[in-house]
Amino acid sequence: MKMKRMKILAKSLCYSFKLILRSNRYHIFLYFGLFLMSVLLPLLSSYSLKLIIDSLSVNDTVINVALLYILLYIFILVIMHFINAYLSFLFLDIVKKARHQYGCDLISNLVNLPMSFLDSSEGRDQIDDVSTTDDIAVKFSLDFIKIVSVIYSFVISYIVLSGYSLLFSTLHIIITVPSIILNAYFNDKMAWLRYKMAPDARRLSYYRWMLTNESPAKDIRMYDLTSPLKERYQKEKFIYIEKNKAIDKRKCIALLFTELIRRLGEIAFVVFVAYDAISGTISVGDVALYISLAIGATESFKSVFDLCVEYYLVRSNFMKRFFEFIQFVETTEKNVRQQFRMIENFDSLTFDNVYFKYPHTDKYVLTGVSFTINKGDKLSIVGINGSGKSTIIKLMLGLYEIESGQILINGYPMSDYDIRDVRKLFSALFQSFVQYPLTLRENIALSSLERIDDSDEIESVLRQSGVYEDIKPKLENRLDSFMTRQFDDKGTELSKGQWQKIALSRAYFKNAPIIIFDEPSAALDAEAEDRIFKNFESISDGKTGIMISHRISSARMANKIIVLDGGRITEQGTHDELVALNGLYAKFYNLQREKYTIKED
Repeated sequence: MKMKRMKILAKSLCYSFKLILRSNRYHIFLYFGLFLMSVLLPLLSSYSLKLIIDSLSVNDTVINVALLYILLYIFILVIMHFINAYLSFLFLDIVKKARHQYGCDLISNLVNLPMSFLDSSEGRDQIDDVSTTDDIAVKFSLDFIKIVSVIYSFVISYIVLSGYSLLFSTLHIIITVPSIILNAYFNDKMAWLRYKMAPDARRLSYYRWMLTNESPAKDIRMYDLTSPLKERYQKEKFIYIEKNKAIDKRKCIALLFTELIRRLGEIAFVVFVAYDAISGTISVGDVALYISLAIGATESFKSVFDLCVEYYLVRSNFMKRFFEFIQFVETTEKNVRQQFRMIENFDSLTFDNVYFKYPHTDKYVLTGVSFTINKGDKLSIVGINGSGKSTIIKLMLGLYEIESGQILINGYPMSDYDIRDVRKLFSALFQSFVQYPLTLRENIALSSLERIDDSDEIESVLRQSGVYEDIKPKLENRLDSFMTRQFDDKGTELSKGQWQKIALSRAYFKNAPIIIFDEPSAALDAEAEDRIFKNFESISDGKTGIMISHRISSARMANKIIVLDGGRITEQGTHDELVALNGLYAKFYNLQREKYTIKED
């Protein structure tokens, strides 16, 4: 166990140095040199102060010599001030750049994680954990530099003090050990508590978001939720604070006694030195030097061991979890790293006896699903809520891995292709579309950023979805107008139906071989809904369309229809074939036809 921790510490140190070198080049070596000077200069200042006091204490004081010592002392203080000021600047610069590099690396790792990991509570806890490990990872090497420099300073101080009194110097150091041990113990307890309460902290953040963010503001006010949510937040926060407070209280009481012992030791050392000065064994300047060195030595000793124990007991655990996360990401990448097939054109997509259940669940969402879509087909997927319609789309896009069976593209398993190439085949309007508080141009071009400057095409897809003429009068900067007022007080606010048309325009703009509409009429009026269905009908020009909708009338436009019930395909065929079959599809169709007939009457 000890060797394992030491390996983690060594690995962490290497990672931290590499991280800083990648983000700051050679600034860390300059930092090391200056930090070494910063811990040695106080020793020189203490010695120069001794010389000043001794030169002024003798009867035949030589003024020139005393002035020289005073100038030396002032010079050392000035240099210390400038070095410490530059060290603070350099430290902040190194940390900021290294944290930025850490964040970029983390984003690159998160992109490669499977949705099953992101969906799990354990995965979210781990991501929260590594997201807050940046400070530890970055400062690992900086603290190591501090430890090495302070140890060097301590050794010099201890050698000088030992030459004066080995016994008192050693005892003076030993009495700091209890406070070091107790501090490490309680820091370990606090770190474990933070890790254990990670889900509670995430829930606290969510309550705070609900109370302060504009998105849920209408519901909060409409249902008068401010007080109950505030009470929940305060209750959870109180529990969190009380658990931390209990540890802090125990730590405070324990350290009170250890610090008292340490301070009594310092007083005893001062009395011992003062006695020697009175008896004439040492000079008055020696008194100032030894007391200064003794206090500096104990502070250095405590600082070094506090850091060492903190890293050994607490921060090594954070880094261990960080390396486990990196190893998981690398394993995931290794499993998919291969010589991929090229996708030159789309010809067909096949689900062959696919079984699937979501991670950490036992119930299968899809059971033995098999169907084929060929180039130019228009497929409609029909079924009640929870039957697995949207899950099929998620599996097509490679967002989850299937349990068994296979998904084939152009006759080859999806795993034979780079998943990024697979996703380039698709353009989708999801039911849970995102409202990006960016400019209108950016909102559309997110699906194909390399064409973000193609204003004509952006306006064309906006007109195709039927939203451009509605919002054009509101656009102060045309396509470069911000949507929402999150980043610009003059931003344009849209209705949910208009936002869905923006999402639809984004799907059109990608111009992919396969376009997917997942419940596209959920937030639209009848006219807009009709336009989408007509667009769906018109995309047969060399493209493939997939429609998920509760409206059976839209299914009539498809040349293939599959009916899902309980995760199984119970019926397949054209509209006329399924109506004639008189099964579940016919039941849906007759119910909706009867509903609309009653409305017309």
